[in-house]
Amino acid sequence: MKISATVVTRNESLNIERCLKSLSFCAEIIVVDSHSSDNTVALAKKYTKKIFSAEFTGFSDVKNLAIEKARGPWILSVDADEEISPALREKILDVARSKNSLNGYFIKRSDFFLGRLIRRCGWDRDYQLRLFKKSRGAFDGKTVHESVAIDGSAGRIEEPILHYSYPDSRTYFEKMNRYTSLQAAEKRVLFPLAGMCFAPIFKFLKMYFIKAGFLDGRQGFILSVYSGFSEFVKFAKMAFIKRENKSGGKLLIKAPNWIGDAVMMTAYLKELNRVYPEIYAVSAGSGVSEILSGNPHIKRVIQYDRRSIISTIRAALEIRREKITTGVSLSPSLSSYLLLLASGIKIRAGYAADSGRIFLNRVYDGDKSHKKEHIMDQYRRIFYLLDNSFDFSGAKQEIFTVGNTMKRGKHRGPYRILVAPFAKFGPSKMWPLDNYIELIKGLLKNRKKTAVHVTGLKDDMEFNLGEEITGAKNFVDMRGATLKQTAEAAKNADFFIGNDSGIMHIADAYGVNMAVIFGSTFPGWGGPVNSRAEIFYSGLDCQPCFEKKCRFGHYNCLKNITPADVLKKIKL
Repeated sequence: MKISATVVTRNESLNIERCLKSLSFCAEIIVVDSHSSDNTVALAKKYTKKIFSAEFTGFSDVKNLAIEKARGPWILSVDADEEISPALREKILDVARSKNSLNGYFIKRSDFFLGRLIRRCGWDRDYQLRLFKKSRGAFDGKTVHESVAIDGSAGRIEEPILHYSYPDSRTYFEKMNRYTSLQAAEKRVLFPLAGMCFAPIFKFLKMYFIKAGFLDGRQGFILSVYSGFSEFVKFAKMAFIKRENKSGGKLLIKAPNWIGDAVMMTAYLKELNRVYPEIYAVSAGSGVSEILSGNPHIKRVIQYDRRSIISTIRAALEIRREKITTGVSLSPSLSSYLLLLASGIKIRAGYAADSGRIFLNRVYDGDKSHKKEHIMDQYRRIFYLLDNSFDFSGAKQEIFTVGNTMKRGKHRGPYRILVAPFAKFGPSKMWPLDNYIELIKGLLKNRKKTAVHVTGLKDDMEFNLGEEITGAKNFVDMRGATLKQTAEAAKNADFFIGNDSGIMHIADAYGVNMAVIFGSTFPGWGGPVNSRAEIFYSGLDCQPCFEKKCRFGHYNCLKNITPADVLKKIKL
């Protein structure tokens, strides 16, 4: 009988190859990945073509999706940090061939902790229902500690699954933070403070003495201590959620001033909304307000003009009427910090730079060189200043401004390329227009059925693209279009080519494949995060400078990249 192996992943590049190699005896391998930011998917492609992407909404949901994609009558559900032992492989094949087999089987797991097989601590009786008939089993609806609900009888297999769950302490605490957040959100207790006081002690005593964890040596002691601490963190998070819900749980976010930065901010709104039932966003730009409008995780967007004292006072009074006590600024500016202060925000978090240490009471001192961490990493760390129990493992950029009404009509072609050659920031972020013109000509000439859309502001219409481009049937000039129209074009594009810009980040949020050209900025700081992007970066000694104009006047960081370089890398 055919066996379908199912694996769900999220940033499992360290484990995935070991796992998939051990599943080579199965008829097919189904991988459901929840937007990994490492090379998990690339590694998985070595072993299977059946890889699907899905937002993480709970372990049961993604695992059941994997089961739906499977074709075999038997399902073998394996976690990415697990490996099928040779003895278990033979046993599974025997079960699948047997005519008298049951509807499911609990399989023993041999769990490793800090490099040692744990034989006690209560881990020696770890059996998981992992092998079952597709028609008779599915995972239940729990968010965490999911299990298979089986229709009929189930047996037991003693040959083990090897479980490399915690190779080091860092992995343990990363998983602990994620799982305790899910547990705290899923379950409520009447007296979380009592749980914080007594549950850690009971957990340690049970694992180390009653379950004979002391026989597992140093690892047994460390595991018992860690497990007790996990109980403390779980109940602490329950207490926090209970307190926030009781107090109304309102959060104010001073949004970034740039469209691209606001797009990246949206990745964290869903998880923030889990803890704070009401989120208010205050924006100093109409473009940012449009990006945030319609987002179901934001109750209201307040827009103001930061250059106007009257407008700022009005915004502060509006915020005061909502009685919001917690706020965070993702814009490192004095005016943003003063707005939080004037609005009566008691808990004020944000960047330490630009007088943040003076006007905020929770600050993040980020990397000023912008070479060591991405903007989204900075945002995450700032939100952790409010509560380090947030689970951002499923963070995903989301834009709700546009629909899907753009149709493929006459002269629009079956394939769409969106080109964004202009940059509002300044010339240091804009690849020479002559290069874009040469590139667009090549696209129009060599790909007759490809529609090339060029986007830009109304002011960008003064740039002459030439009759050869503007007169082509498969050219669409979108300069002067509204942000909503441009965002919709990005959503419907098959490929994006452009500078480091807000439109690039919108296309990235929609998962569009792209080629991005960087000048004064650094791709490791503000580059795309979700798309399979081709990055063009000269890497000169003067890069990145983050200046609007080249202080040397040569712009070699951009000029060194030729149209031929870009065309050669574009995969259409």
